[in-house]
Amino acid sequence: MVVPIKVMVLGSTGMLGHQVVRHLAKNKKKFDVINVSYRNKLNDETIVIDVEKDFVKLEELIDRSKPKIIINCIGVLISGSLKNQKRAKYINAHFPHLVKKICKKNKSKMIHISTDCVFSGKKGSYIENDSPNSMTIYGQSKSLGEIIDKDNLTLRTSIIGPEIKKGGEGLLSWFLNEQNSTVKGYSKAIWSGVTTIELAKVIEKCLTNNIFGLYHVTNNEKISKYDLLTLFNKHLISEKNIISGNSVINDKSLVDTRNELNYVIPSYRKMIEEMFKSMVDVKEYHHYKNKIKKY
Repeated sequence: MVVPIKVMVLGSTGMLGHQVVRHLAKNKKKFDVINVSYRNKLNDETIVIDVEKDFVKLEELIDRSKPKIIINCIGVLISGSLKNQKRAKYINAHFPHLVKKICKKNKSKMIHISTDCVFSGKKGSYIENDSPNSMTIYGQSKSLGEIIDKDNLTLRTSIIGPEIKKGGEGLLSWFLNEQNSTVKGYSKAIWSGVTTIELAKVIEKCLTNNIFGLYHVTNNEKISKYDLLTLFNKHLISEKNIISGNSVINDKSLVDTRNELNYVIPSYRKMIEEMFKSMVDVKEYHHYKNKIKKY
């Protein structure tokens, strides 16, 4: 009898976390998923812990449940980092290292999620050996939180995807919630990330593959924010008028030089098509219901 891999997902109601829990929970014979959220519950199994105020409770849970792998999807995003720098420094920079210590004690592995925002965006096509050079509190705090060693794994990427909370901060939520029928898409703002569904698939591969250190999750293709919004637009009931703008010039694109996933990340068109189809008739996405096409 094959024993399921015990996995703990931290941040299970966030944009990435809820997708990871759902994806892994589909295969109960392979994965035994423990999900932890700081405030709201994703499902009946969710364990609510405010890791900032009650880290000891999290440590006790890990010591007791002994997951083989802990996936850290917790993070303070760009706007939150500007509003509360102290919290950003703790959650983004300090907290991952605290979890790493617990993993070492319990002989567990940590998979930590980082961001392309550790780079300034002046150069583009950043490889794993490039030194982070962000000047923002968000980018710097995320850089300090990266766990790069032979025992753990940091996945550096950028994500788009649906959010459970109504007022989401991500690009997709902004686009779908924008009241104006005309929006601006920046043709010189370059992106190379993945959907949250796709990152969940990559994480599953990493659970069974012996990958450590730092890994760039990308299909090694670039797309402008203008073209990305254009792909979104095809799935809307009422399409928006997207105007090309060039006032923002930025290229934080990543390059995967390791090629160790044994998995091919699809094109942006395919990723986004899958993303929108997955959003239909999901009760947690009710705030998108009258905005996207049904398939």
